Amino acid sequence: MTDDSLTGRLVTANHVLTDYGVLDGFGHVTVREPGADEMLVSRYQSSALVETDDIIRMSLDGTVLGSDDATYSETAIHRAIYRARDDVNAVVHHHAPAVMPFTVTDAEIEPVFHMGAIFRDGVPTFDDYDHAERGRLVVTEAESDRMAAALGDRRAQLLEGHGANVTGATLEEVVVATVYLVMNARYQLAAMDVADAVGGEPRYYDGPEESLDAMVDGVILRPRTVRRMWDHLVAVHGRE
Repeated sequence: MTDDSLTGRLVTANHVLTDYGVLDGFGHVTVREPGADEMLVSRYQSSALVETDDIIRMSLDGTVLGSDDATYSETAIHRAIYRARDDVNAVVHHHAPAVMPFTVTDAEIEPVFHMGAIFRDGVPTFDDYDHAERGRLVVTEAESDRMAAALGDRRAQLLEGHGANVTGATLEEVVVATVYLVMNARYQLAAMDVADAVGGEPRYYDGPEESLDAMVDGVILRPRTVRRMWDHLVAVHGRE
């Protein structure tokens, strides 16, 4: 039987994103604790192995609550976004292969299919690392605050030579949005190859504005649409 508690759904999110190929032994997903300046996160281990007993609580200042377990050093990523964005209640940090080429080139992620329209405001790239700390990892408070500022009010961002962050209003929404980002990146890379072969340019989903509004607000982010995709991902990529 599926555990529909917040903890249970976080476990499911780890498994879905692992099976889909977004999380690969590294990367992590968190969810904000409702009504508190806290988040839920797995202890330090591969996302494929996360179970209910592995979920711990952490304050947004980095204090692990009620547990002696260590967690990921890059929880600074999640905590900074939650501190900066009251509208964000879940965050995924990942290194999906389809997204990585965009972290090391000047090519920008552009919506190429209808579900990619949720990234219509752009996917900015963060590159202001504290290199002396952990290279291209985001682990310090100052570093993560700069990262959150670079994200602004956008749904996702790239980390140069590292990976990506995706935000959502709910845990289900962030998982769905992360999958759409990966799908869009795959389609865009393929479209760029085809366009290059025929001497043209991809036709991105960049307007008119009312079309984007109708797609994003009227379809993609509707609770029933999010739920439909979440249920699909759980059925195909989740576990009993």
